[in-house]
Amino acid sequence: MKTAVDPSLLSLFGSRTRLLTMAVLANADEPLTGYRVAVIAGLPREKVYPELRKGIATGLLRSSSNGFRMVDSDVRALLRKRVRIRWDEEWDRARAGWNAETRSQLRAMLASIPTDATYLRPKGWKPSSSARKAIREMGRLASKDTELSRRGLRTSARLDWAGRGR
Repeated sequence: MKTAVDPSLLSLFGSRTRLLTMAVLANADEPLTGYRVAVIAGLPREKVYPELRKGIATGLLRSSSNGFRMVDSDVRALLRKRVRIRWDEEWDRARAGWNAETRSQLRAMLASIPTDATYLRPKGWKPSSSARKAIREMGRLASKDTELSRRGLRTSARLDWAGRGR
């Protein structure tokens, strides 16, 4: 992921990696691991960890058993104002506050997306045996899974993937 960065902030922080690393931590509401910072910023881990160590050495960051946190409130406020980075869990929390109209617009938009299993298949595509099994299970009736579950047998793989099956 290539993120556009403000040239003035880039010159202030000295490197794009340092700026994105600090921006992710400034926008986080809870401590984040170095791996998580790298994933959110779209940077390689081997470049993020030296920046985290520099941040600790300068007093901008603090490390704990559950990750890194920005402790300098002034730098945090600057980065929150100038660089906004959001990720899935935070977006989901914000979505919980949406009003009914916004929710209905989203549902209408999702309903307009084609869900036909053949929709994205390239011409000449032949599914592997595991793909064929997955495709068959997508067409399995929910009543069959209910009956299998009631008898203590293995249910559909799609339920296992979602964490609701055996």
